[in-house]
Amino acid sequence: PPTPPAPAPSASSNTSTSSPSTSSSDLNTVNNSLANASLKTTESAPIKLEAFIYKFSENEEDQGWVMLHPDKMALTITQQEVTIQSGDQSYDSKILQHPELEYTQLEPLFSVVLVSSGVALGFRFNNEEEEATFLTHIDQWVAELDSAKSQQQGEGEAPSAEAGDTAPGSAPASPSHSPSHSPSSSTITIAPPAADHTTTATIATTTTNAEAASKPFLYCLNFLNNQKTDTARRGALVRTIAICCRHQYIHIYKPFMILALQKYYTQPSIDVLAELYNALNDMPVTTMPQLNDNEKMILRSSNDVQRQAYPTTITYFGKKMNVYLPLSTFPDEVGDYKVITLVNKFGPGVMTIFNGLLQHKRILFLGYGSNAGEVCNFVLATLSMVCPPLRGLVHRAFPYTNLCYLDFLNVPGYITGVTNPMFEEHQEWWDILCNIQTGKVIVNPDLVKDEPDKWAQYDNDFMAEVQSTIATHYGEDKVRSLFQDYMQHLADMTMDEEEWADDQTRMTELEANRGRLDQWRRTPSYATYVKDRIARTKVSFIRDPLVPRYVRRLRKRRGLPEAEVLRIYQAFLDGISTEEQLTEFLACLPEANGGLYPVAVSLFHSSEAVRRLAVELFRRLDSIQAGSGFINGLNQFLFLAYERNLRLFEEQPSSS
Repeated sequence: PPTPPAPAPSASSNTSTSSPSTSSSDLNTVNNSLANASLKTTESAPIKLEAFIYKFSENEEDQGWVMLHPDKMALTITQQEVTIQSGDQSYDSKILQHPELEYTQLEPLFSVVLVSSGVALGFRFNNEEEEATFLTHIDQWVAELDSAKSQQQGEGEAPSAEAGDTAPGSAPASPSHSPSHSPSSSTITIAPPAADHTTTATIATTTTNAEAASKPFLYCLNFLNNQKTDTARRGALVRTIAICCRHQYIHIYKPFMILALQKYYTQPSIDVLAELYNALNDMPVTTMPQLNDNEKMILRSSNDVQRQAYPTTITYFGKKMNVYLPLSTFPDEVGDYKVITLVNKFGPGVMTIFNGLLQHKRILFLGYGSNAGEVCNFVLATLSMVCPPLRGLVHRAFPYTNLCYLDFLNVPGYITGVTNPMFEEHQEWWDILCNIQTGKVIVNPDLVKDEPDKWAQYDNDFMAEVQSTIATHYGEDKVRSLFQDYMQHLADMTMDEEEWADDQTRMTELEANRGRLDQWRRTPSYATYVKDRIARTKVSFIRDPLVPRYVRRLRKRRGLPEAEVLRIYQAFLDGISTEEQLTEFLACLPEANGGLYPVAVSLFHSSEAVRRLAVELFRRLDSIQAGSGFINGLNQFLFLAYERNLRLFEEQPSSS
């Protein structure tokens, strides 16, 4: 919800107001003031302040911040309490130190505190000094509470977390407050009462600064369980468990985390965590193959689903349980998400998200009423639309966060998921907002253009293909490959390496897409792509850089002159002979895009010389296991053409 505007001055309240504009520097304003504040709660004299007071309402008719009194109210701060009283004595309340105490600064001069009754009160102050004085006192209370919690945990008491308070950031999230206790890193959660039994799992990807680049990248999975009990305060007992590892297939551990947390409810001991830790680390993976990018591309397009995962076991509770580790995932592909779900939810709006990734826009998924796990999956699915061929977007992804962790606002081009509707009203925080509840994709009004983008029709045509693919019940892998191929198409256009059916098509497409290609060239993801491309060239087994482009030419163009076709196949044979080179060549021909079809059609070429070269290429491919699989996957018509030509040319050697 929007923060309420500062009230106009009145006869009974002499106040000066300012028009707030939140920025990354504003988020640190109160932190600096806190450092200079000189509040001493041990003194006997109470501290008196004034502020306009608001209450957050969830009623449909007046949802948002409701002013409790038209005039400023008096705040009396002592070591034990904060008393709130209106001048006409019509309102009188207190804030006490309590276990669920939380606070945050939503914008300069407007701060929010979650009081013991579960109500969120907003305080609009006259100046930074008064706000800092108030927040310093609340911050001291929070520090005392955290110290008490730490002592209890040291005595063996299980840590607890409030639903929605855990979130990914630059480090694994703590149950409630960050160690700094600063207003910009604390949170409040405005949520309905706990249900009888609520669970949610969230995935976090870590690192937000340059220093982290030199450290191992960590993937974190957080599982929260909320069980109703009459013995607990607020009627529910909340427990959270989280794990971090270097493997992006972290979702396979979720069943074991569920079992561990269930056991922890009945046996709250660190032994439960140690048992889970040891079980997960004892998972046998010594024989798991480590595939290079070419092998992954071949494997992921294979129709043999069983080959795409490595079977192993985890022994837990004395039983061996089967798990399957994906073999063909790339670093930016994290968790168990579905691009199909993303498309079904946002429809054509998906292309606004897609282009936002290219243009390094700040993308925020809002799932008010959704669980954190669902929000996470939308963020992770978004990354996979362009990764591969792009890489590194996961470093600016925050699959789930909240008002406690606003550090992501300092990350250019972030992609994040939230459930708190307050984020929608802070338009200065996002460029593109994806409302999971409504399925609408909203572009920040400051970025809206009067005319549609020139490339809009190409995106519309592409989305028609995607939706047709989903309607005809193709699987997730096929839909994901469509987006990744579309991204590769744009990348090839940017690098002037794409092939077209004719020159007119080339000129038309380049002109239509020039705007977004120029925008992408100015982003870090483009710089990373160019860097990766240079690195791949240096380690490529195929030394002729034109081979991949020749494959695209055979796929896109029709009616090539015989001399050009001969030159292409001769380049293939000159540059492709070893198993590593053959494997790299196959990676250019994923089965999801027709496999060997672009080169197999040359088995019917009118030129005997072309057919001989094509047969020789197929014979070499057939000499390795992966190549034999591709050939066996040809339709019967093409497969028989290969066998027939192979026998014919073996019986009739070339005279040359």
